[in-house]
Amino acid sequence: MIHILLSILSYDIWFYISHIILHKYLYEYHKEHHQYLVPKYLDTYKGSIVETSLQGIGTFFPFVAYTYSIYDVIGILTFLNIRGMMRHDERCIFIVGNHHLLHHKYSKYNYGEYYIDYLCGTLYKIETT
Repeated sequence: MIHILLSILSYDIWFYISHIILHKYLYEYHKEHHQYLVPKYLDTYKGSIVETSLQGIGTFFPFVAYTYSIYDVIGILTFLNIRGMMRHDERCIFIVGNHHLLHHKYSKYNYGEYYIDYLCGTLYKIETT
């Protein structure tokens, strides 16, 4: 089970790093993903092959040190895909929050998961009263 969690953590960290790289240096490969300020769940998959390939690599870094079954891989990829779709759908705010939706409106913030943006100082959060 630890190897599955490490793959998700590895994906999250790599996604954050690669997302910043895409915004700062390779935006021509990422701009398609940002064509809507209010994305829908399938907009998770709007992007270039460069973007998709670059961001997905992080999932597999722990494969160097751990053995994975096909069921592990399917489970990891299913979780990441469902989470990605939920992050792009305002109907799922009550489950996953609006962190990534805010990134689509304020693209200089919220590059990854909430905890990573918090730790790295790239968090944008609208306070409600």
